[in-house]
Amino acid sequence: MALIRPSADLRNNYNEISRICHETKEPMYITRNGANDLVVLSDETYEEIVKKSEETEEERIDRLISEKFDKHYESFEEFKKDIFEKIDKSLKDIDSGKIRTIGEFCAEMEAKYDLQ
Repeated sequence: MALIRPSADLRNNYNEISRICHETKEPMYITRNGANDLVVLSDETYEEIVKKSEETEEERIDRLISEKFDKHYESFEEFKKDIFEKIDKSLKDIDSGKIRTIGEFCAEMEAKYDLQ
C-alpha cells in the first residue's frame, strides 16, 4: 500500500510522518499540487537500499544463499544430513529406473525452496 501525503503534511506533521516511515519501513510519497514530488524514507530503510545497491553480484548471491540456508537449516550438520539423504534417495531412484532430467530437478528445487 503506497503511503501518500501532501507537501503541507511534511511541514505540519513531520513527527507523524517520521514515525510512520520508521514503523512501516516503507517509502512515503509527498505530493505537490497533486503530483509526486518527493519520496521520504527512514534512514534505516535508505541505508539498506544503498547497501544492497553497492553489493557485488557475488556478495548478493552469498547473502541470498545465507538467508535461504538460515531459513531452512539450524546447522551445517542438519544441511549435510539432508543432502546425504537426498543423494541416497536419488541413487535408489536411479537404480529403480525413476529418473528426472536436471532441468526437472532444478525446477522442483526452485519451487520447493522458493528461489524464483
